[in-house]
Amino acid sequence: MGVRLHWRGDEVLREVEGRMAQAIGRFGLVAEGEAKHELRKGHGVITGTLRRSIHTAQPGYDWGGDNGESELGGQMVEGAVQGERIVVELGSGLRYALPVHQGHHGFSGYHYLRNGVEKAKAQLAAILREFRL
Repeated sequence: MGVRLHWRGDEVLREVEGRMAQAIGRFGLVAEGEAKHELRKGHGVITGTLRRSIHTAQPGYDWGGDNGESELGGQMVEGAVQGERIVVELGSGLRYALPVHQGHHGFSGYHYLRNGVEKAKAQLAAILREFRL
């Protein structure tokens, strides 16, 4: 008496990758929100344009096309599978975004993107549980 097995490993792997891509997209949204909270009046905000310009994107996004006039964030972007990694980008395409983040001419910068990602890490376990199979 033989047992016949039906291998579904590739199908399961694709489903896991899809769920993880969604989870990373959700993590990106949380990090985006935390980064925006880092910028406030007296701490990087004069008009709010930089804060509105922060958003997530798939790898390869043309950040130079951002104009900053309207809210670019708040939309979930699914992570992109790149080999064994699942990636989403977080940033702003405004010309002055990097100097405000990194600093310039004696100004040490606000590091709003890095701080946003660090704060979002506290919610990563809950996000991964939400998207488990």
